[in-house]
Amino acid sequence: MRVLQNDGSSLDIREEDILYFSSFKNAIFVHTKEGEFVLPTTLSDLLIAYKGKGFERLDRNNVVSLDNVDKYDAERKIVHFTEGEQFATVSESNEPRIKRFLASRLKKSAD
Repeated sequence: MRVLQNDGSSLDIREEDILYFSSFKNAIFVHTKEGEFVLPTTLSDLLIAYKGKGFERLDRNNVVSLDNVDKYDAERKIVHFTEGEQFATVSESNEPRIKRFLASRLKKSAD
């Protein structure tokens, strides 16, 4: 995926390095293990493109790579990622879905 850096230059990033996509003030950002970059697209378009690759919309402001989710904080309603200090918010309506996903992944790793 080609993204824009802060200096206006472009950079190619790998899908497996993407933690989540977010929207803020009419701009779309891709958050990776190395930082955040701007994308000239919409969250809806990103969900269409990445839904079959393990990404899900967890609230109206982000689309998350479930493969990179480490844990869910039910009190703060956020998911934490396996790498770094980054997190993404989860809407109340999506809370049961993320809990089921993490429980099934934990069950698979125990088998």
